[in-house]
Amino acid sequence: MKLGIGLPNTLVPDVNRGMFLDWARAADHAGFHSFGTIDRPSHDIWEPLISLAAAAAVTERVRLATTILQMPNRNEVLVAKQAAVIDRLSGGRLDLGFGLGWDQTDYKVLGARWPKRGKKLERQIRKIRRIWRAAKKATPDQAVLGPAPMQKPLPPIWIGGQAPRAIERAVEMADAFLFGATGPQTMIERAPAIRAAAEQAGKKKFQIGGLAYVAIGDDPDSALAAAARSYRRYYGDVSDADLPNRIHAGPVDVVAQAIKEYEPAGLDILWIFPEIPDVKQVEAIAEGILPAYRVPAH
Repeated sequence: MKLGIGLPNTLVPDVNRGMFLDWARAADHAGFHSFGTIDRPSHDIWEPLISLAAAAAVTERVRLATTILQMPNRNEVLVAKQAAVIDRLSGGRLDLGFGLGWDQTDYKVLGARWPKRGKKLERQIRKIRRIWRAAKKATPDQAVLGPAPMQKPLPPIWIGGQAPRAIERAVEMADAFLFGATGPQTMIERAPAIRAAAEQAGKKKFQIGGLAYVAIGDDPDSALAAAARSYRRYYGDVSDADLPNRIHAGPVDVVAQAIKEYEPAGLDILWIFPEIPDVKQVEAIAEGILPAYRVPAH
């Protein structure tokens, strides 16, 4: 299992230019496999693709992922172009994760339709790949919807979600499936069947990933309290009693043990999202958790 780390694009209002770029540099230097980004168009969190472009400019090896991007409320032609540019800026480090979202507000603010968003996502993925393939085949004098992405054959596409159809969709038309922050037990129970379905579909390199929220601190209660503000801005009014079920909090050795509980799921990547807006969180995870999972990104 490789470890990725979330970029602080959700840690508003505390995230700023200096902290964001320091966070990206620290994670790249430490050897995390990849960055993850969270998406909520109706919130004041930083836009994921722009955040990844900024991170690409100050890093060299860490991969860049949307985990996930709410695709049906976006224009797929524009996303194809934006993603290809990020892939080129980064030297071929982009993973593009798509999902449907869970709150209609994210659709209303963009004037997008909530019904039949799953079918729309399927059409969008097919179109994005057509655009990329056409750009790769085009000669320099042809006007196409480019540029072409750098990766060969194409950047990996992930699909995230919880519903059975999300898993089916990922196996049918994506390169990987992403669990949300369900906790380890759900991943352990469901991942083997997903892996088997992918192999049956002939996808031997199919990947499975997951998300986990953490807060590093000597006192678990204090760490949870520090993490609660940014977490609730995204997920809403989560009770104090429920927070410990959603965020792994405490000293780094305690959180390391919690991360170890994900290993039986056989995930390819687990993205850890620190919920305390401090670069020291990255450093603590890099020193106390990452060494057990560090592998080259390429």
